[in-house]
Amino acid sequence: MIINYTRRILIFIAVVGLIALFAVGIPNNLLLKLTAAEEYNNIHSEYENMYQNLNMKSIYEENQIYLLNKINELNIDTEILQDKIINGLSKLSRKNNIQLGNIKFSEPMPISEDNSKYSKEEWFESLQENSAICMKVNVDFDSDFDDMLIFIDNIKNSSTEISVIDINILMSDNQKTHTVLNLMFYALPINSR
Repeated sequence: MIINYTRRILIFIAVVGLIALFAVGIPNNLLLKLTAAEEYNNIHSEYENMYQNLNMKSIYEENQIYLLNKINELNIDTEILQDKIINGLSKLSRKNNIQLGNIKFSEPMPISEDNSKYSKEEWFESLQENSAICMKVNVDFDSDFDDMLIFIDNIKNSSTEISVIDINILMSDNQKTHTVLNLMFYALPINSR
């Protein structure tokens, strides 16, 4: 019976001790410290990621300035000429047994500029000052499906700086297609030195 009485006292003291710990808030403080440490680690990792992004941005800007200076040193004179585009597309189309239909050209425009915010004079000035220009070209033709796929691959792999923006294909019977390609041609403007 003495053993049971001693156990009861020990259990009572342990229960009173736990109640006192919870009353003082020690477990809550430990949980808050663990949560704060986890929050700190999250914020610290976000900060590190942001810092690396800023470093990459500055490296990119330095590289861009360096490359633009190199281009200016080389004095590359290039422009987008419609007859060269037509000749290039004609060679690729003949190679793939395709007869081109209509070819439509936009005006040359500065790359990655919102042209709607300029008046005609401001737009022309930005075109002359900008380091690169582009021109949208719309081409439509009728062909076999396989010839059309090879033609598009040849355009993408050509030595000219071209990107395929959009492809609209209308299929008819026996693998014949009517295709409309929206292309973007890129070039450096002619320097006026």
